[in-house]
Amino acid sequence: MSKVISGDHLTAYQRWELPSVEPPPPAPEPAPVTNINSARSENVREASRPPTKSPSAPPTLDDIEAIQREAHEEGFAAGYQEGRREGRDQGYKKGQQEGHAEGYQRGYAEALAAGRDETTLRVQKLDQILSAMHRPLEHLDKTVEDELASLAVEIARQLVRRELRVSPGEIVAVVREAVSLLPVASVGVQVRLHPDDAHLIREVLSLGREDEPVWRILEDQAITRGGCMVNTDLSRIDATVEKRLGAVIATVLGDEREPAHG
Repeated sequence: MSKVISGDHLTAYQRWELPSVEPPPPAPEPAPVTNINSARSENVREASRPPTKSPSAPPTLDDIEAIQREAHEEGFAAGYQEGRREGRDQGYKKGQQEGHAEGYQRGYAEALAAGRDETTLRVQKLDQILSAMHRPLEHLDKTVEDELASLAVEIARQLVRRELRVSPGEIVAVVREAVSLLPVASVGVQVRLHPDDAHLIREVLSLGREDEPVWRILEDQAITRGGCMVNTDLSRIDATVEKRLGAVIATVLGDEREPAHG
């Protein structure tokens, strides 16, 4: 039986050998017929199996540089986000502190100004209250002062009247004192007195003697007993009781007014 040899197995030459006399090997058993569905399931299982890894080769310089670049970019991105977050937090805290300080200063200034205004207003109200309270006191002080003056005048008048009744000769000292206030070369001296005092002066002083000055005694019912008016051509002395009492009262009440001289 001849056997066809394909062209792929042809060589330049082929040696012929004596065929073997041993029995031929048994024919292989036919392959079992496989169900198409079972084949497909087997193919799916084979496809789902992870591929076996072939032993990896060591990384090249380019691979290392690529890995470093990738790691640098990832680290840069992560650091950028973290730095941005920290910067935002720090900026927020700093802004909050600065805003709090500025708000505190502004609020303090506004509160201080408001407090000053309130204090000024209260002081003004207090001044008004004190002024309102002081005005009645001023009126009361003036009233009391007038009452005291009237009382002092009345007491002085009563004392003068009593003194004149007890010592009517006191008018002599009053006249002498009033005349002594005149200039030395005064002439034409007139002494105006109450009629009762005029009679006493004439008797006591014995006017007309050479050792006494020549005075002209004039009786005046309007002059209170105990006082007199001394007149010359150039001078006038008011020694009436009212005038002397007024000077004393003014001194007692603090008004240092001098009796008016002519």
